[in-house]
Amino acid sequence: MEKQFECDQCGACCQGHLIVEVYDIDVLREPKLENADQKYARIDPNLPLAYELDQEGNCLIIACGSACSFLKENFDCAIYPTRPNVCVAMQAGSEQCQSARQSADLDALQPVQG
Repeated sequence: MEKQFECDQCGACCQGHLIVEVYDIDVLREPKLENADQKYARIDPNLPLAYELDQEGNCLIIACGSACSFLKENFDCAIYPTRPNVCVAMQAGSEQCQSARQSADLDALQPVQG
């Protein structure tokens, strides 16, 4: 039986411990992503990482080394209903989740009992 996890809303995935990439489809759904503030930076298309993420350089990157500016003090997301696809895809208890928690000096997320 596969272990089940429930997000405890620690905010580690939004605090800059992971790379969060935002594409045109995300900006269409949530226009605030494009012009939110100076924490967003267009990726240099000459960098290997940019090539992996988006060969045309159309990727915005947020939450890389600093917290996402949409992360509120209580760790709620200010744009939760229209957050980027990469945020929607983040699974509680996944390797990325556990890595972000470790980087934030948090204990590993434990499976739900039952």
